[in-house]
Amino acid sequence: MRTALLGFLVAFSGVSAQTIREFVLDPHVAIDLPVSREVTTITLPGAITAIAGADMLIDDGGAATEVEEGTRLRFHVTHAKGANFLLVQSLQPDATATLTVIFENAAHVLQLRTVATQPVASAIFKRPVVGAPVKLSRPPEPVRFTPRIGLSLLDRARAYPVLVKSLPAAVEGVTLRAQGRKVELPDLEIEVQEVYRFPKEDAVVFLLNLRNRTDQVLELAPSTFAARVANERFAQSIANGPRTLQPGEAAEAEFAIIGMPDGTRNDLSADNAFTILIHTVRREPADTAAAAAAASAPPSS
Repeated sequence: MRTALLGFLVAFSGVSAQTIREFVLDPHVAIDLPVSREVTTITLPGAITAIAGADMLIDDGGAATEVEEGTRLRFHVTHAKGANFLLVQSLQPDATATLTVIFENAAHVLQLRTVATQPVASAIFKRPVVGAPVKLSRPPEPVRFTPRIGLSLLDRARAYPVLVKSLPAAVEGVTLRAQGRKVELPDLEIEVQEVYRFPKEDAVVFLLNLRNRTDQVLELAPSTFAARVANERFAQSIANGPRTLQPGEAAEAEFAIIGMPDGTRNDLSADNAFTILIHTVRREPADTAAAAAAASAPPSS
């Protein structure tokens, strides 16, 4: 025997005890969401691609949905295709469940739990606020770039731990930020080890560790190194790094951003959360390519 469950028919007598909360979209953080027998509305800043969860009745709010009699459902979830919101209602006391919402190619996890008091009536998810690059105040005059200045900056950054003790004048005013932050590119893992700000030269120097994440040889172009902050992209002025990386191989690299291409200052702070960019190309390892060529060659007579 089947029982028809229709769309939500809810009395709003308890809504006054409910709350409205805002959350920042972050696929790396599971959101605790207390709900009740009343309807909880979950709103995102754009169309929801899909939703999924176990022991839930999930429908589009249209025609009646049939389930087997005796099926123990914990939550009722309604989402009309293409809508930027969904509705959640608890069906069991003390129920808990995980609801996964797919939004802009990322999975956002909601930990649903039934509560008797103070449920969330409306959960509003917003995109994280991306600030503009942090810049220094009262900058000095711009410095004209030369290869000699660029090489000197890379050398001083690598030798900073020694220079700060033996020749502090060479690194006077330099700001060091040891970040140890990883940037995941499709083919490459980039660890931003240290970022240096040289105020006199209006330069930011990046010391990096690169690791090939693929099972193929990567060809790299250090001349394409760039750092991005928010919506601004800053190309390298001078760079040094490997031209190829074997599968799984890691190597150090470095580059500097000195001023701006038009001769003005960039005034970038070392405190920015930089995203590092570089152009890479995959190719088969030599032994794999040779084996493939041998396998496709016609047999000798």
